[in-house]
Amino acid sequence: MSEPTQAAPPLLASNLLAAAKVHESSRPAPASSGSAVIDEEALSGGFIYGEITSIAGANGPCKTLLAYHATASHLLKDSLGEVAFIDTTGSFSPLRLRDVLVFRLEAKAQREGYEHSGYMYERASSKAEETKQGFINEATALLDRVKVMRVFDLAGVIEAVAEVGEMRETVTQASVKPASIARRAKDEVSDSEKELEEEDEFAFGPAAVQGEQVAEPQGGQVGIIVIDTITNVVSSLMSKGQTQGQALLTSFMRTLYHLTSRHHICTILTNAAVALTSSNNPEYKRRPEDNVSIFSSTMGKPALGKTFTYLIDTSVFLSEIPKTMNDAATAFDERMDGAPFRKAFVLEVLKDRCGMREGRWVAFDILDEFKVVPCRS
Repeated sequence: MSEPTQAAPPLLASNLLAAAKVHESSRPAPASSGSAVIDEEALSGGFIYGEITSIAGANGPCKTLLAYHATASHLLKDSLGEVAFIDTTGSFSPLRLRDVLVFRLEAKAQREGYEHSGYMYERASSKAEETKQGFINEATALLDRVKVMRVFDLAGVIEAVAEVGEMRETVTQASVKPASIARRAKDEVSDSEKELEEEDEFAFGPAAVQGEQVAEPQGGQVGIIVIDTITNVVSSLMSKGQTQGQALLTSFMRTLYHLTSRHHICTILTNAAVALTSSNNPEYKRRPEDNVSIFSSTMGKPALGKTFTYLIDTSVFLSEIPKTMNDAATAFDERMDGAPFRKAFVLEVLKDRCGMREGRWVAFDILDEFKVVPCRS
């Protein structure tokens, strides 16, 4: 008769502190959404590396545009960084991404043109004087670091993510000191201790578990994963079998979370929104929690149900509301049905794993199809 397995002793928080410090110090600065107002007022700096962010909203260009801006941010700040763009609808637009990159390059050059100047309006003769075609050529070259993976079911998405994971694991294993590998192979641990070590390695990386300094991230690694959109591949699976589909989604999201957390990847999932419509059934009463937005005029919520929100770090919801009081009066006055009125986009943080950003929101406009600007009346 085999002896019962003893549980591993609890880990002291003080022993995990060094690994946590190394983990946090190697986290890159957040990827910008393309708007300083959104970054500062809603997202605490932007889309955070090492977390999964879901951007939900009705059909429209806004969700993918924010993902394009995050992609541009990564490509511009990391000269060798790469992006894995998993396209499930065949709607990826290299022209639109190039336009976003050109816009960001022009804005960057303009900022650098005024840098180190003693006068506010004095421009330095530098990159700001480049021609439009020069920016286009530079943006086109940046597209070489965007890996577009076109898949049309969850199995394809899983394979694409696994491919990214394999590439990152290869680089990570090469950066671990041989002494660490020999020591881990020599030590004999119980099953439960081994599980704890594996979990720590997922969270902090193998070198950090040994209390060693983790090598600086090397260029040429995928730093952002965009799945546009997760709704299509999951909804079709759910329609065939709710229980099995939910189990596969949960398993996939757990794998994605470990990959994102361990390698400090900024993962962005775009998600659809489902409308909340009134029912003719007299027994149906809409509950207050059904409407997730703080705006009563926003009759919708993210797709894929409540369970999905527990599988991600941050849930962002995009909607459109009347821009001013006059626009609202036009929109909701039955006598003016069909009359045009102006709208503004609203970004709300519905859920944040740490709870620091929940409830924040900001209104914005989109100009020229790719410029994200503060909302003005």
